[in-house]
Amino acid sequence: MDSLNAHLTLTNVEHSICAVIAINLIRSAMKSDPRKVWKKVFTTVVDFLGSTVPGVQGVLDSEKNKALADIEKDMHGDGDPDANLTIPTKGMKKDEILKKAEGLKAKHTGFKSGKKWGGIYHEPGSEVTEVQAKMWGLFNSTNSLYPGVFPSVRKFEAELISMTTNMVSGSCGLLSSGGTESILLAVLAYREQGKKRGITNPNIICCVTAHPAVFKACMYFGVELIKAPFDSKTYQLTPSIVKKYLNGNTVGIYASAPTFSHGVLDDINGLGQLALSRMIGLHVDNCLGGFLLSYLQKENLLNGRSFDFTVPGVTTMSVDLHKYGGSSKGASVCVFGSQELRALTYVPSFDGCEGLYVTPTIQGSRSGATMAACWGSVMYKGDAGYRRMARDHNSVMIKAKKIVESIDGLEILVDPEGAILPMICSKGSGLDIYKVASQMEKRGWNMFTGQNPAVLGLCVGDVHLKVLDDWEKDIKGAVEHVKKNPDEKPTGNAAVYGSASTIPDTLLDGILREYVNISLKVKKAE
Repeated sequence: MDSLNAHLTLTNVEHSICAVIAINLIRSAMKSDPRKVWKKVFTTVVDFLGSTVPGVQGVLDSEKNKALADIEKDMHGDGDPDANLTIPTKGMKKDEILKKAEGLKAKHTGFKSGKKWGGIYHEPGSEVTEVQAKMWGLFNSTNSLYPGVFPSVRKFEAELISMTTNMVSGSCGLLSSGGTESILLAVLAYREQGKKRGITNPNIICCVTAHPAVFKACMYFGVELIKAPFDSKTYQLTPSIVKKYLNGNTVGIYASAPTFSHGVLDDINGLGQLALSRMIGLHVDNCLGGFLLSYLQKENLLNGRSFDFTVPGVTTMSVDLHKYGGSSKGASVCVFGSQELRALTYVPSFDGCEGLYVTPTIQGSRSGATMAACWGSVMYKGDAGYRRMARDHNSVMIKAKKIVESIDGLEILVDPEGAILPMICSKGSGLDIYKVASQMEKRGWNMFTGQNPAVLGLCVGDVHLKVLDDWEKDIKGAVEHVKKNPDEKPTGNAAVYGSASTIPDTLLDGILREYVNISLKVKKAE
């Protein structure tokens, strides 16, 4: 009897702890999205039960494995009969390789139609892609690590940096492999600058709307990342919000122009003044908006908003060439406000057996072909081409906004500055945006899906000039379908985002890590 009473007492204590935690979480989150409230409660309870109650962790692992099996089935199907697990015994002939490659490329049907975005912002098959392919072929056997051997490659790199830096009124820059590397370089510079000032536990403040690349950069370089909320009306990161999180270890503020989730510019002017007053850095993530925002501004289509080095206090920017700059993938510039700040990213080596060694970015050897293709893209487009791109983008955005506004049950979350048109279901409509996204996916469209709040985004690119009428027809059809079938569950990517808003973080972490493993797996058909 004593042992039973002890067991009941322990159980009651556990229940009481869970109840107290749940109540406090609900109280603190009542003003948030109901999905977020449930997720906070569920995550806490699941973590507690998984670590204390026998058998619970096994159930969680079983559910995770089911989800991963579905992901693998979706990605790999029954396997690839032509999969190469080892190096072939004999080399293939050129024509055979190219024929096989053409067959593989033919599977990219949705991308070719313009419905599947895939992170490519220029129109596939256009003349600029011919320039890129030719430039790539001409400079395929080059290495930027040897500027004396390949002076043309040094020219391409230096000129791309100069053109991008001048566009945003910066001082100098580094040509990187993409936005993530540019952000890595900026975070590294701020960490090193903090060291010089005696800061050993640096932190950077960003908004929850910031691109995950800054999380990766801070994790790589041992910098604490503090995530602040956005303004509930404007969806911006503002100085009044950031001030609440500033402390003596803060080395920088991370702002977006625009945000990947909503197409909104953070309050760069206000954040610049705050950064100046605290003598810390301000990074502007212009990866998505690179070239687009600069040329919208030149065409007076940005409502007078400033976001670059013309704003006092901005010290670094990441500007992608391979988005609205129209180049092939693998090109971005990390722009600095001073040569001194840029130099903090260099790692000279001079006392090893190899001798003197230094490179401008995280990489060592870099293909000159990427730089050549990028240089060719910028030279092909020119100032006039980028101005036209900005005008076309603005025209598509205006039309897309009108389409959304004409659909009962759908509305624009917040008026975007560029790149992304964020859509939500109207309050009281009873509709679920993830179900709309699911229907768009079934109609062949690949659109951006976000969370907190649940949002469906159209990332506007060159191709939408030709496919906007099709998009209008399908988005209207998708909403109508959801209205007529309210009990139908979302499927595909939309279902993943819908469930992610309630799945505990510990489970999501494991699933995302395994997702990478699955994507890198070779599955031979049996």
